[in-house]
Amino acid sequence: MRWVPLELGRVAEVGPQVDKAIDTYTALQRQLAWRGTLNPSQLTLALAVLRRSFAARLEDMAAFYQANDLDPRSGAVEAARLKLKRFLRTIDSCGATDEGETGAFVLLASPDREAPAAATIEVASKEGAEGKAAEAQEDTVTLRVVLTAEEYDELLARREAFRQLKLDSMLYRR
Repeated sequence: MRWVPLELGRVAEVGPQVDKAIDTYTALQRQLAWRGTLNPSQLTLALAVLRRSFAARLEDMAAFYQANDLDPRSGAVEAARLKLKRFLRTIDSCGATDEGETGAFVLLASPDREAPAAATIEVASKEGAEGKAAEAQEDTVTLRVVLTAEEYDELLARREAFRQLKLDSMLYRR
């Protein structure tokens, strides 16, 4: 997928492009789940490529936002990043069940919503297992942590305090 370059002058294009990418992924997913699909292996491959593209774009958007967090225009990129991240989280964390010969999968309700755990590492699909193996080779680990509302609020407060310190240090340098 060709993404819009992350530039402050083009941030208005990022949100609609993320929406279009999510719609494309959802349409491919529905088409794969439909039994009359002519070539399910190509659709499965396309979905895997889109997921990897989404993950790479998330990293680029996070780096862009961190580099430009003092510019109010960068908020649109952060909003689009969070939307894409939530979408990926629903795909990865809800669990996937194999639908047999087509290779399609159905998203189920997250088991964590009924009985949350402190931290879990899950593999949702065959592509997820390959992705986890690739991450292990790169010395990165993805953890899913469940926080209480108070812990989450504290985390947000610390993040805001850090941003304020960063802003203050930039202002006092002048």
